Amino acid sequence: MKVIKTTKMVFYEDAYKKELQTKVIRIDGDRILLEETIFFPQTSTEPGDTGKINETKVIGLKKEGEKIWHILKKAPSFSEGDAVRLQIDWNKRYKMMRLHSALHLLAGVFDSQFKERAVAGVVKSNSAYLAFKHPLDDKIIQKAFEQANKDVPKGLKIETYEDEKRKGFRWCRIGSYPPIPCGGLHVKNTKEIERLIFKEKTLEAGRQKITLEV
Repeated sequence: MKVIKTTKMVFYEDAYKKELQTKVIRIDGDRILLEETIFFPQTSTEPGDTGKINETKVIGLKKEGEKIWHILKKAPSFSEGDAVRLQIDWNKRYKMMRLHSALHLLAGVFDSQFKERAVAGVVKSNSAYLAFKHPLDDKIIQKAFEQANKDVPKGLKIETYEDEKRKGFRWCRIGSYPPIPCGGLHVKNTKEIERLIFKEKTLEAGRQKITLEV
């Protein structure tokens, strides 16, 4: 059996790819290692994908180095060396991409127009939030959302790319806003975000959290 050191991460080549046929490299109980994958693994700031390998549900993913293990709901019926069909839950993926792009757009507005730089961004299943080191004035928050929503219908290009010098380090750039370090997935342009909806602002240990929906 072929020894794999790296799982080819097809989601970085095409975040819109919903299905893929690939080969099973290793099976360890309910954990599956594949030659390549369209499943984005969960991180501390993003929920990650779910879906199916053949007809068996993928309930989680674990990235170990450059390998991505697919965790199944039950032991698979297929074997090592078999070709299998991957299907992601597209509705969940697309919502995650729209929320993530909305966060980056809003962060770009805060940084460029108000000199307020977010120190963290977290995507959840139905909302996302930016975190800042200190409280922000309500008027600034309102104006930032207004500007972001003016940018949405312009269809600003959203591109992600790997750093030329640092292998594995990635960036996201929206229109002319400064690029932001990012290892996640995004829509192609701001029109797909549709609209940023302010949900709430909260203070946690002196940090300002601004939560949005799309």
